Amino acid sequence: MENQLEIVKNNQVTSLIDSVDIGTIQGTMQKIATFQAVIQKNLKDGHDFGVVAGAGSKPTLLKPGGEKICMMFGLNPEYEFLERTEDYKDGFFAYNIKCTLYRNGNPVSQGVGNCNSMEKKYRYINVDAVPDGIDPSTVEKITTRYGTVKYKIPNPHIADLVNTILKMAKKRAFIDAVLQVASLSDVFTQDLEEMQEFLQQEHVQNIDENSAGNIKINFGKNKGKTLGQIMKETPNYIDWLMKNAKDQVIQKACKILVDKGLSKKEDTPETKEEDLPPFLQDQEV
Repeated sequence: MENQLEIVKNNQVTSLIDSVDIGTIQGTMQKIATFQAVIQKNLKDGHDFGVVAGAGSKPTLLKPGGEKICMMFGLNPEYEFLERTEDYKDGFFAYNIKCTLYRNGNPVSQGVGNCNSMEKKYRYINVDAVPDGIDPSTVEKITTRYGTVKYKIPNPHIADLVNTILKMAKKRAFIDAVLQVASLSDVFTQDLEEMQEFLQQEHVQNIDENSAGNIKINFGKNKGKTLGQIMKETPNYIDWLMKNAKDQVIQKACKILVDKGLSKKEDTPETKEEDLPPFLQDQEV
Protein backbone atom coordinates (compact mmCIF):
# COMPACT_ATOMS: atom_id res chain seq x y z
CA MET A 1 0.00 0.00 0.00
CA GLU A 2 2.83 2.39 0.89
CA ASN A 3 4.58 1.66 -2.42
CA GLN A 4 1.39 2.48 -4.32
CA LEU A 5 1.05 5.83 -2.51
CA GLU A 6 4.69 6.64 -3.29
CA ILE A 7 4.11 5.89 -6.98
CA VAL A 8 1.04 8.16 -7.02
CA LYS A 9 3.01 11.00 -5.41
CA ASN A 10 5.87 10.64 -7.90
CA ASN A 11 3.42 10.66 -10.80
CA GLN A 12 1.81 13.85 -9.46
CA VAL A 13 5.19 15.58 -9.20
CA THR A 14 6.15 14.46 -12.70
CA SER A 15 2.82 15.69 -14.03
CA LEU A 16 3.34 19.07 -12.36
CA ILE A 17 6.82 19.44 -13.84
CA ASP A 18 5.59 18.46 -17.30
CA SER A 19 2.86 21.11 -17.15
CA VAL A 20 5.25 23.92 -16.30
CA ASP A 21 6.61 26.29 -18.92
CA ILE A 22 10.33 26.52 -18.08
CA GLY A 23 10.67 29.72 -20.07
CA THR A 24 7.93 31.34 -18.00
CA ILE A 25 9.63 30.26 -14.77
CA GLN A 26 12.96 31.70 -15.90
CA GLY A 27 11.24 34.97 -16.76
CA THR A 28 9.54 35.07 -13.36
CA MET A 29 12.80 34.39 -11.51
CA GLN A 30 14.48 37.21 -13.45
CA LYS A 31 11.66 39.58 -12.50
CA ILE A 32 12.02 38.59 -8.84
CA ALA A 33 15.76 39.29 -8.96
CA THR A 34 15.11 42.67 -10.60
CA PHE A 35 12.44 43.47 -8.01
CA GLN A 36 14.83 42.65 -5.16
CA ALA A 37 17.53 44.84 -6.72
CA VAL A 38 15.11 47.77 -7.01
CA ILE A 39 14.14 47.37 -3.35
CA GLN A 40 17.76 47.35 -2.17
CA LYS A 41 18.59 50.40 -4.29
CA ASN A 42 15.71 52.51 -2.96
CA LEU A 43 15.89 51.66 0.74
CA LYS A 44 18.15 53.65 3.06
CA ASP A 45 20.67 51.80 5.20
CA GLY A 46 20.25 52.63 8.89
CA HIS A 47 16.68 53.85 8.42
CA ASP A 48 14.79 51.34 6.28
CA PHE A 49 17.06 48.40 7.06
CA GLY A 50 20.20 47.67 9.04
CA VAL A 51 22.37 44.96 10.53
CA VAL A 52 21.44 44.29 14.16
CA ALA A 53 24.28 43.14 16.45
CA GLY A 54 24.07 39.43 17.18
CA ALA A 55 21.58 38.77 14.38
CA GLY A 56 24.01 37.70 11.66
CA SER A 57 25.19 39.56 8.59
CA LYS A 58 21.90 39.63 6.67
CA PRO A 59 20.21 43.06 6.92
CA THR A 60 17.09 43.37 9.04
CA LEU A 61 14.04 44.98 7.43
CA LEU A 62 12.81 47.77 9.68
CA LYS A 63 9.26 49.10 9.84
CA PRO A 64 9.99 52.27 7.78
CA GLY A 65 11.46 50.04 5.07
CA GLY A 66 8.38 47.82 5.07
CA GLU A 67 6.12 50.85 4.76
CA LYS A 68 8.21 52.22 1.88
CA ILE A 69 7.96 48.91 0.01
CA CYS A 70 4.18 48.98 0.39
CA MET A 71 4.03 52.55 -0.95
CA MET A 72 6.30 51.70 -3.90
CA PHE A 73 4.07 48.86 -5.06
CA GLY A 74 0.64 50.04 -3.94
CA LEU A 75 0.18 47.49 -1.15
CA ASN A 76 -2.31 48.16 1.65
CA PRO A 77 -2.12 46.22 4.95
CA GLU A 78 -5.18 45.00 6.84
CA TYR A 79 -5.07 43.33 10.25
CA GLU A 80 -7.20 40.86 12.16
CA PHE A 81 -6.89 39.18 15.54
CA LEU A 82 -6.26 35.45 15.45
CA GLU A 83 -6.14 35.33 19.24
CA ARG A 84 -6.05 37.85 22.06
CA THR A 85 -5.70 37.52 25.84
CA GLU A 86 -6.08 40.46 28.21
CA ASP A 87 -5.90 39.39 31.85
CA TYR A 88 -5.59 42.54 33.95
CA LYS A 89 -5.95 40.58 37.20
CA ASP A 90 -2.90 38.35 36.70
CA GLY A 91 -1.12 40.79 34.43
CA PHE A 92 -0.87 38.68 31.28
CA PHE A 93 -1.46 40.06 27.80
CA ALA A 94 -0.96 38.30 24.47
CA TYR A 95 -1.89 39.09 20.89
CA ASN A 96 -1.66 36.92 17.78
CA ILE A 97 -2.35 38.99 14.67
CA LYS A 98 -2.58 38.30 10.94
CA CYS A 99 -1.61 40.95 8.40
CA THR A 100 -2.81 40.71 4.80
CA LEU A 101 -1.32 42.91 2.08
CA TYR A 102 -3.74 43.88 -0.69
CA ARG A 103 -3.13 45.36 -4.13
CA ASN A 104 -6.16 46.70 -5.99
CA GLY A 105 -8.36 44.79 -3.57
CA ASN A 106 -6.64 41.46 -4.17
CA PRO A 107 -4.62 39.70 -1.45
CA VAL A 108 -0.91 39.49 -2.25
CA SER A 109 0.64 38.02 0.89
CA GLN A 110 -0.06 37.29 4.54
CA GLY A 111 2.02 37.34 7.70
CA VAL A 112 1.45 36.54 11.35
CA GLY A 113 2.92 38.11 14.46
CA ASN A 114 2.70 37.37 18.15
CA CYS A 115 3.72 39.35 21.21
CA ASN A 116 3.01 38.76 24.89
CA SER A 117 3.87 40.18 28.28
CA MET A 118 5.97 37.16 29.26
CA GLU A 119 8.71 38.20 26.83
CA LYS A 120 11.77 39.14 28.85
CA LYS A 121 11.94 42.73 27.65
CA TYR A 122 8.39 43.39 28.89
CA ARG A 123 8.25 41.05 31.89
CA TYR A 124 11.17 42.67 33.71
CA ILE A 125 12.46 46.16 34.37
CA ASN A 126 15.96 47.22 35.38
CA VAL A 127 16.39 49.03 38.69
CA ASP A 128 19.38 50.44 40.56
CA ALA A 129 18.65 48.57 43.81
CA VAL A 130 16.65 45.46 44.76
CA PRO A 131 13.36 46.59 46.41
CA ASP A 132 12.35 45.39 49.87
CA GLY A 133 10.45 42.11 49.82
CA ILE A 134 12.40 40.62 46.90
CA ASP A 135 15.07 37.99 47.56
CA PRO A 136 18.32 39.33 46.03
CA SER A 137 19.46 35.77 45.24
CA THR A 138 16.57 35.42 42.78
CA VAL A 139 17.38 38.64 40.93
CA GLU A 140 19.58 38.79 37.84
CA LYS A 141 22.39 41.35 38.08
CA ILE A 142 23.60 42.93 34.86
CA THR A 143 26.13 45.54 33.77
CA THR A 144 24.88 47.76 30.95
CA ARG A 145 27.01 48.84 28.01
CA TYR A 146 27.28 52.19 29.76
CA GLY A 147 29.05 50.60 32.74
CA THR A 148 26.16 50.91 35.21
CA VAL A 149 24.92 47.99 37.36
CA LYS A 150 21.22 47.12 37.17
CA TYR A 151 18.94 44.48 38.70
CA LYS A 152 16.11 42.80 36.79
CA ILE A 153 12.85 42.60 38.75
CA PRO A 154 9.29 41.70 37.65
CA ASN A 155 7.55 44.68 36.07
CA PRO A 156 4.96 45.89 38.62
CA HIS A 157 3.20 48.01 35.97
CA ILE A 158 2.91 45.54 33.10
CA ALA A 159 -0.56 46.88 32.19
CA ASP A 160 1.08 50.13 31.10
CA LEU A 161 2.66 48.22 28.21
CA VAL A 162 -0.54 46.76 26.73
CA ASN A 163 -0.56 49.16 23.79
CA THR A 164 3.17 48.61 23.19
CA ILE A 165 2.69 44.83 23.14
CA LEU A 166 -0.26 45.12 20.75
CA LYS A 167 1.68 47.37 18.36
CA MET A 168 4.65 45.01 18.44
CA ALA A 169 2.45 42.07 17.42
CA LYS A 170 1.06 44.16 14.52
CA LYS A 171 4.54 45.20 13.41
CA ARG A 172 5.82 41.62 13.43
CA ALA A 173 2.85 40.48 11.35
CA PHE A 174 3.37 43.37 8.93
CA ILE A 175 7.07 42.67 8.39
CA ASP A 176 6.35 38.96 8.00
CA ALA A 177 3.85 39.77 5.23
CA VAL A 178 6.20 42.21 3.48
CA LEU A 179 9.06 39.69 3.46
CA GLN A 180 6.90 37.25 1.51
CA VAL A 181 6.52 39.72 -1.35
CA ALA A 182 8.81 38.46 -4.15
CA SER A 183 10.87 36.36 -1.72
CA LEU A 184 12.30 39.36 0.13
CA SER A 185 13.32 37.01 2.94
CA ASP A 186 16.26 36.19 0.64
CA VAL A 187 17.38 39.79 1.11
CA PHE A 188 16.25 40.68 4.65
CA THR A 189 15.62 38.95 7.96
CA GLN A 190 12.55 39.35 10.16
CA ASP A 191 12.26 42.65 12.04
CA LEU A 192 14.66 42.46 14.99
CA GLU A 193 14.76 46.15 15.73
CA GLU A 194 12.27 45.99 18.61
CA MET A 195 14.80 44.62 21.10
CA GLN A 196 17.28 47.35 20.27
CA GLU A 197 14.56 50.02 20.43
CA PHE A 198 13.16 48.72 23.72
CA LEU A 199 16.53 48.51 25.45
CA GLN A 200 17.39 52.04 24.33
CA GLN A 201 14.02 53.34 25.53
CA GLU A 202 14.41 51.50 28.83
CA HIS A 203 17.84 53.05 29.44
CA VAL A 204 16.54 56.54 28.67
CA GLN A 205 13.54 56.20 30.99
CA ASN A 206 15.58 54.86 33.90
CA ILE A 207 18.32 57.51 33.94
CA ASP A 208 18.54 59.57 37.10
CA GLU A 209 21.23 61.89 38.47
CA ASN A 210 23.23 59.06 40.04
CA SER A 211 23.17 56.72 37.03
CA ALA A 212 23.86 59.62 34.65
CA GLY A 213 27.14 60.35 36.39
CA ASN A 214 28.16 56.68 36.32
CA ILE A 215 27.78 56.19 32.56
CA LYS A 216 31.14 55.46 30.92
CA ILE A 217 32.39 56.88 27.64
CA ASN A 218 33.99 54.44 25.18
CA PHE A 219 35.57 56.87 22.71
CA GLY A 220 38.18 59.63 22.52
CA LYS A 221 40.78 60.47 25.17
CA ASN A 222 38.01 60.29 27.80
CA LYS A 223 37.48 56.60 27.05
CA GLY A 224 36.87 54.69 30.28
CA LYS A 225 35.86 57.78 32.25
CA THR A 226 32.37 58.35 33.61
CA LEU A 227 30.29 61.34 32.60
CA GLY A 228 30.48 62.51 36.21
CA GLN A 229 34.27 62.61 36.05
CA ILE A 230 34.24 64.38 32.70
CA MET A 231 31.71 66.91 34.00
CA LYS A 232 34.13 67.91 36.75
CA GLU A 233 37.15 68.08 34.42
CA THR A 234 35.71 69.48 31.16
CA PRO A 235 32.08 70.52 31.62
CA ASN A 236 31.95 72.20 28.22
CA TYR A 237 32.44 68.78 26.61
CA ILE A 238 29.39 67.48 28.48
CA ASP A 239 27.44 70.47 27.19
CA TRP A 240 28.64 69.67 23.67
CA LEU A 241 27.60 66.01 23.98
CA MET A 242 24.18 67.06 25.25
CA LYS A 243 23.60 68.97 22.02
CA ASN A 244 25.33 66.68 19.52
CA ALA A 245 25.37 63.05 20.72
CA LYS A 246 23.25 60.68 18.65
CA ASP A 247 22.97 58.20 21.51
CA GLN A 248 19.79 59.19 23.36
CA VAL A 249 21.05 57.72 26.64
CA ILE A 250 24.24 59.79 26.63
CA GLN A 251 22.34 62.85 25.46
CA LYS A 252 19.82 62.66 28.31
CA ALA A 253 22.50 61.84 30.89
CA CYS A 254 24.50 64.90 29.85
CA LYS A 255 21.40 67.07 30.07
CA ILE A 256 20.77 65.88 33.62
CA LEU A 257 24.35 66.68 34.61
CA VAL A 258 24.27 70.10 32.96
CA ASP A 259 20.93 70.96 34.56
CA LYS A 260 22.17 69.93 37.99
CA GLY A 261 25.42 71.87 37.60
CA LEU A 262 27.62 69.22 39.21
CA SER A 263 30.83 71.17 38.71
CA LYS A 264 32.10 74.72 38.91
CA LYS A 265 31.79 76.73 35.75
CA GLU A 266 35.29 77.57 34.65
CA ASP A 267 37.25 77.98 31.45
CA THR A 268 38.26 74.64 29.97
CA PRO A 269 40.32 73.55 26.96
CA GLU A 270 38.59 73.55 23.59
CA THR A 271 37.23 70.17 22.55
CA LYS A 272 39.65 68.46 20.14
CA GLU A 273 38.78 66.08 17.33
CA GLU A 274 40.19 63.04 19.17
CA ASP A 275 37.72 63.72 21.98
CA LEU A 276 34.75 63.40 19.65
CA PRO A 277 32.69 60.25 19.10
CA PRO A 278 33.93 58.25 16.07
CA PHE A 279 30.87 59.12 14.00
CA LEU A 280 31.57 62.85 14.36
CA GLN A 281 35.31 62.88 13.77
CA ASP A 282 36.47 64.48 10.51
CA GLN A 283 33.29 66.58 10.44
CA GLU A 284 32.75 70.26 11.05
CA VAL A 285 31.42 70.87 14.54
